[in-house]
Amino acid sequence: MPGLFTTDASYRSHPLRPAHTGHDGVGAYWARATADQQDVRVHFGDPVVDGDRVAVEWWTTMTADGDPTTLVGCLLLTFAPDGRCRDLRECWHEVEELVDPPADWGQLDVDGGDRAAEPARRWADGYEAAWRAGDPVAAAALYAPDVHYRSEPFRDPHPGRDGVLAFTRRAYATEADQDPRFGTPFAAGASAAVEWWCTTLEEGRPATLIGTSFLTFTPDGLVGTARDYWFLEPGRHEPFEGWGR
Repeated sequence: MPGLFTTDASYRSHPLRPAHTGHDGVGAYWARATADQQDVRVHFGDPVVDGDRVAVEWWTTMTADGDPTTLVGCLLLTFAPDGRCRDLRECWHEVEELVDPPADWGQLDVDGGDRAAEPARRWADGYEAAWRAGDPVAAAALYAPDVHYRSEPFRDPHPGRDGVLAFTRRAYATEADQDPRFGTPFAAGASAAVEWWCTTLEEGRPATLIGTSFLTFTPDGLVGTARDYWFLEPGRHEPFEGWGR
């Protein structure tokens, strides 16, 4: 495992934990993380390859310490010229049961140039403004009328723009004093992955929501499919150095 990384690599298994650095740090983390895992099956989605940066979804079933477990998440990687990873950060969700991926999971449109670069930036700017203003109508307007949206891998999808609007209204209703920030999109073909980091008051308590959206855009620049991965952590936390680049 460490040989896949540069000698000075940074591996963040959680955005609020210290990075595992270098071959020793990555190797020690990976040994701990996998020590009690058995019957591991891993699936990867279509990768978004943007120059030396790659974003990819993963879905893993296993037994962990004897219990059935499903881990679902995404990796955001930056590669050195020799093909080894020099920076990795991930976001994930976990349930204590074996869950197969839905038929639509992991599918993107990643062929043919960088058609998603401009609409991804527009989506990030537009969603940031809508989130900051607490305006669910403006947020939902960024999505196609027949969008297929999953706000979390183990939830049912929110169908269509009306589904996005209903979900966003519920989410925004619990928040106040929100300060969202969006990273530089990973874009390939008609798809993109975009990081976001938002400090907020969640039901009156300080909280930080950190995640990544995987998006595919229609020809007119609206979101046609979307899948979110995120952590909701108590307290207000600022992004670490290098986040979102």
